Amino acid sequence: MKGKVLGKITKLRITQEQFDKVKSGTAGIGGHQSLCQKFCDGVKTENGTMYAHVYDADMVRIKTLVDRPDDGSWQGVFREILGAN
Repeated sequence: MKGKVLGKITKLRITQEQFDKVKSGTAGIGGHQSLCQKFCDGVKTENGTMYAHVYDADMVRIKTLVDRPDDGSWQGVFREILGAN
């Protein structure tokens, strides 16, 4: 059986501090834990630089959530990551 095709991947450069902030979003209450966990699961280090490999469907969800006026800490770090890439 072939593996599922989950869509194109966007590669985002992130810092350790940004990773730690997103990782802290995997705990607590709210509907963002699974999104933060998927983001963290896709982080790989290449030549000493950290990159998050994010599927298109998750990028759409991240962009939708950060465009909202909510001011959660996890949303702030995603805004920061998207702004730097």
